[in-house]
Amino acid sequence: MARSHRDMTGHDVTNAAAPDRRTLSDKLMQGLGAALLAQRSLRYQVVFALSAIVLSTALRFALDDALPPGFPFLTFFPAVMLTLVFSSLRSGLVVGAVCGIVAWYFFIEPVRSLAVTPGAVVALVLYVLIIATDVVFITAAGRALEQRLSAEQRANALATSRSLMFSELQHRISNNLSTVAALLRLQSQQVADETARQALVASQTRIRSISLLQRRLHSPDLQTLDAAEYLREVLQDVVQVSGAGNVDLDFSADSLPLPHDTAVPLGLIASELVMNAIEHGAHDGCDTRIVVGLTVGARGSDGRIPAALRIADHGPGLPEGFDLAASDSLGLIVARQFAVALNGTLSLVRGNGGGTVARLDFLIDPTSI
Repeated sequence: MARSHRDMTGHDVTNAAAPDRRTLSDKLMQGLGAALLAQRSLRYQVVFALSAIVLSTALRFALDDALPPGFPFLTFFPAVMLTLVFSSLRSGLVVGAVCGIVAWYFFIEPVRSLAVTPGAVVALVLYVLIIATDVVFITAAGRALEQRLSAEQRANALATSRSLMFSELQHRISNNLSTVAALLRLQSQQVADETARQALVASQTRIRSISLLQRRLHSPDLQTLDAAEYLREVLQDVVQVSGAGNVDLDFSADSLPLPHDTAVPLGLIASELVMNAIEHGAHDGCDTRIVVGLTVGARGSDGRIPAALRIADHGPGLPEGFDLAASDSLGLIVARQFAVALNGTLSLVRGNGGGTVARLDFLIDPTSI
């Protein structure tokens, strides 16, 4: 896993710097969009327009001796465009009109007059066409940004609404499962037969475990799932709902990305095996100690990642001649069936130092995440 991560980030400097340039460009475009959509006061518009007229006129006079003939509007085009972007359409049109008259009077032959000559007419027509083009494109960009912002707001509102509905649905499902578990608990208190009562208690524990699993797995904020964190939380819930206060859960796990369709059977298998260890792992009145470990191997040639879940207790161990395939324990039957759904292999053996060791070997396909 770490080697793959290094390979993915080990590109040359040019490629690594490209996202930064794109980010800067995005920020610039966002800033221009915000400037186009901003609402300004009348005082701001008047001050900006007057400043644009004065500064562009002063700059044109300063450049007059350096410029060859034929550039009467050189400094006025940027003034109009900046006013359209950073002030308003109204003030941009005013700046365009005033700057056109200033250029006509001072910089179009004959200077210092508003004489209507063929040259002046051609120059003014071109000026009006360019300013009109600027007005049309900038105004259209502003309208497009407004429509995009409105669409994004509607999409965000819809996404928020769906997220709330999803959360409410999952909450109701979990609550309904908890209600069923509570009904089973009440029923178990009225059952005299010990075998039937234990079956009801076990069913209650499984339903509460599934309820908690539902809450954790189907959160709308949960985009990716890490097996280590997921199993730790699920098994802590199992110990809590089991009602066994003398359980020492020793948990360790490697990090492993987990597809949601794998998380459900894996969580249920781990829950059943831990509940089985809680039920049978006590020994000589001591606290029940359960050791859970998840180990992740190297990625195979087919791209899949091997993993192994190991759950061990320090109880009296398996009876002689135990056969997992022939076991009539409901919990082990459930675990065995979900192991088949995972295309994994489940085994239960006697530990070297006593107790029982359950092991689930399975494969994860990262492309399904």
